[in-house]
Amino acid sequence: MSSVTRWAIAAVWVAGQGVLIATGPARADGAFAFRMFPESSTIDFTLYRDVVSQSGHGTVSTKVEGGTWLARDTRGTLHRFRWDDRIKDSNIFPYAEPVHASYGARAQISRLGLALADVASHIDEDDETMRLVADVTVRKNGGPPVHTRIESRWRNH
Repeated sequence: MSSVTRWAIAAVWVAGQGVLIATGPARADGAFAFRMFPESSTIDFTLYRDVVSQSGHGTVSTKVEGGTWLARDTRGTLHRFRWDDRIKDSNIFPYAEPVHASYGARAQISRLGLALADVASHIDEDDETMRLVADVTVRKNGGPPVHTRIESRWRNH
């Protein structure tokens, strides 16, 4: 391999590392971003299902206790659904108690949004749930609680 080729490969590699570092703060998990001190945040959330109201007009939110719910399919058969059948990360399990946001609050909220979308897209036998919703409380670096709401897309039945 010639000296010019080696220099070209080295230059491309260094430029690639520079791009990773420069764009690090823009990523939810902050990968490749320099942080002298890690974030010390907690996150907790309560999971809800938006279901069609009994009047047939609009939806009503139903709290999911312990990550498990019962719902009927189109034939009226009752099925049991569990959050942890799909989501294995204990940091995004709806125990309604704070957990450490391992990679920062922004990363955990991003992961929770992806988890909601994943579960909502894999509960085919649940004909009642229109979407999944998480009411989230974040305490970033011990600061005051900040509340936010994350919703999955509306499900097509």
